Amino acid sequence: MNKAIVIAALFFVGIAPAHLLAQDSGTAVHKLTLGAYYGEGDYGGTQDTEIAYFPLTYEIAKFPWVFSVTAPFLALKGPGDVFLDTGNVARPDARSDTTISEQGLGDVVLSGSYQFQPIFNDFAFVDFSVKLKLPTANEKEELGTGEFDVSYQLDFYQTVASTTWFSNIGYRDRGKTPLYELSDSAYFSLGAMQQITESSSIGLVYDFREAAAKSSVESHELMPFYSWTPASDWTLMFYTIVGFTNSSADRVVGFQLSHTFP
Repeated sequence: MNKAIVIAALFFVGIAPAHLLAQDSGTAVHKLTLGAYYGEGDYGGTQDTEIAYFPLTYEIAKFPWVFSVTAPFLALKGPGDVFLDTGNVARPDARSDTTISEQGLGDVVLSGSYQFQPIFNDFAFVDFSVKLKLPTANEKEELGTGEFDVSYQLDFYQTVASTTWFSNIGYRDRGKTPLYELSDSAYFSLGAMQQITESSSIGLVYDFREAAAKSSVESHELMPFYSWTPASDWTLMFYTIVGFTNSSADRVVGFQLSHTFP
């Protein structure tokens, strides 16, 4: 599983509306998002890896700037060579007959975005984001790589009638470590969200990522999701992810609950 495919959908399900509200009102808009993710699979290895991920995100948006911080709790059980946002990195010293079972703070992520003025008479919206992954996950317990990562990303989105189309393209510069043969990688996603009632929508995201390590493979994933807005300031999203390479889990379930406030 790649966290970015979930973030891509969340941006338009829950976060983009906060962006637009801040843009329309000219005031600061705050958002809290609580998530839960569970993924399980062999990632091309001989043993299954189980990953449970519970991120809490705080965001503040005031046009044209958006800033956020995500602090996650992470639990991992498996051979110790699979990460949430890379898949199997095939660590050279990993043994097929051993497993780890660790939990604790995951990598904290800081993000800053700049919203460009709408172009083509409000027909196209574009944001530019920089994301910094802090190595707060304990690498000795194999919960993270122990290195800083920086990502650069462009987001594009537009609503036509009752359908919102969105995509992003980005590049991730991974901190290098002798423990893993990590690689920098480009990524791309494309999706659509269709409103089916006044308070609910369904959507689908396709995500492509280059291999995150020399010994791993690229990823191709589809993420169907359902979004429900019981009130103007609350959004609940359920999703699953279908992967087509060994960089993805075999089974995924997840949800996100967001609350917007002035």
